Amino acid sequence: MNYVLILLFYLCSGVDTLDSIAANFGGNQFSPQGDAFQRGLIALKENRFEDALREFTAAEREYPENARIRDFRGILLTQMGKNAEAAAEYQKAIRLDPLLEDAYRNLGFLRWTEHQLESARETLQHAVSLSPEDSFAHYYLGRVELDAQRYAQAFHELDLSRQPQPVDAGFLIQAATGYIALGRQENARKSLQQLMNLPLSDAQSIQVTSLLLSLRENDSAIRIMKKLNAGHTSTQATWVQFDLALAYLLAGNYEQAAKEASLYAKTLHQEGADIAEHSAQAWSLIGISYAHLNQGEQSVGALRQATSLAPVDEEHWLNLTRELMELSRYPEAVSAAQNGLAANPRSYALHLRLGAAYLGAGRYKEAESVFRDLVGAGDPLPLGYIGLAQVLLRTDRADEAARELADAEKKLGRKFLISYFRGLALARAARPTEALAAFQQAVQLEPDNAEAHLNLGKTQFTLGHVNETIAELQEALRLDPANVPAKRLLSQAYRRVGDATNAAKYAEASTEAPMAPVDDLVGDFFVPQWQIPADSVGK
Repeated sequence: MNYVLILLFYLCSGVDTLDSIAANFGGNQFSPQGDAFQRGLIALKENRFEDALREFTAAEREYPENARIRDFRGILLTQMGKNAEAAAEYQKAIRLDPLLEDAYRNLGFLRWTEHQLESARETLQHAVSLSPEDSFAHYYLGRVELDAQRYAQAFHELDLSRQPQPVDAGFLIQAATGYIALGRQENARKSLQQLMNLPLSDAQSIQVTSLLLSLRENDSAIRIMKKLNAGHTSTQATWVQFDLALAYLLAGNYEQAAKEASLYAKTLHQEGADIAEHSAQAWSLIGISYAHLNQGEQSVGALRQATSLAPVDEEHWLNLTRELMELSRYPEAVSAAQNGLAANPRSYALHLRLGAAYLGAGRYKEAESVFRDLVGAGDPLPLGYIGLAQVLLRTDRADEAARELADAEKKLGRKFLISYFRGLALARAARPTEALAAFQQAVQLEPDNAEAHLNLGKTQFTLGHVNETIAELQEALRLDPANVPAKRLLSQAYRRVGDATNAAKYAEASTEAPMAPVDDLVGDFFVPQWQIPADSVGK
């Protein structure tokens, strides 16, 4: 859509309007017919740009202090693709008449088309302040904010503009992305529904698929990918088949994901090209799919194949070690992490994973050594400290764990994991008052973490603060209704205050959750990225 033309039609919608513009711009300086400025307006409206330029230039020479002539000459130069000259005209118009809102709006539009977002925002905000009812200024400002991913401001300005949203794939993708970021899922669905009926480029198809998957509109996402796949033969674009497999994985259809990824890997093998990394991505996707299907042996085999094809990619080793640890095959996880480090000796993530594997295998001395090396090297993240604290807790050195975490907080600042594990260490060290402060800080940092509320409630109970205990445990259950340890402790708290009814309600036996689960150092699989070629993006 050409927004300059919209602006021109808005300003120059007929002969009467042109006469009015001429009168307003110069009063009696312009004759109703035949003067250079009006001839320029007519030529501009009729897209006779060279004629318009000649007439506006003549008018500008005759009336060099007339800001509106310069503004319209800027519009013309913008249409002719002479942006630098157009910007100079708008800026001159603003200097001649600082209250000329049109010049600010037009300069802001120009800066937006050049993706100079800060300059465009500042200029358009000035235009809006001069003319709060200018729908086009609000519209352009909304587009600027949309490009800047300032979504709340963008939709506010677009709503104020009262302009119809363009039925344009690029805009609708931006809008859907913004609505999802703001939690406005129904608006996002409406934008995506419009997109389903538009012709999409390869890149746009992938973007729309990804957005649909994020909304759990899995069937619609798969339909787009099937349509895209049908439009490419395997010899033209094998990446489409991989991306179809990835869409199935993200949609939770793991059997079909494994099937499509296997077909993709077979196609690559038949082509015989030097595409080891692409094959590795396929085997990684297959391995993740089998893991979700609880087919551990097949998953490990596929993930091992990925590491053999692309050993310098640390993510393949991280996926393999994660699955091995999930299956409690810790000695193999240690070996895999060591092999991964041999190929990627500078990998922070693999050093951390080696420590976690040692910890899971009960090889606490080796785990402590790995984590101390990370901490000693100035670990910029809290994970090395958390790993070390877990080792120290497992080996009954709670006071030392608390000291290490206090040192981590001095170096890294207040972090949820540091506060939470420091609370665990202090509680284990029989220092409940200090543990209380640590858990309170953890809750401040992550108010929606059920385990933090649970452990704060435990500590309040230890200190005899029963009413506070009940409040924290109720919050833990609000966040995690299936939290059995919270129910069990809540039953004890109600029994202590003499509330037999609620004590019976929450009386549910359970085993205590582990103090420091190894999973904190493992995380989830690294899922492959879309494989659409870079030269397809933007087409």
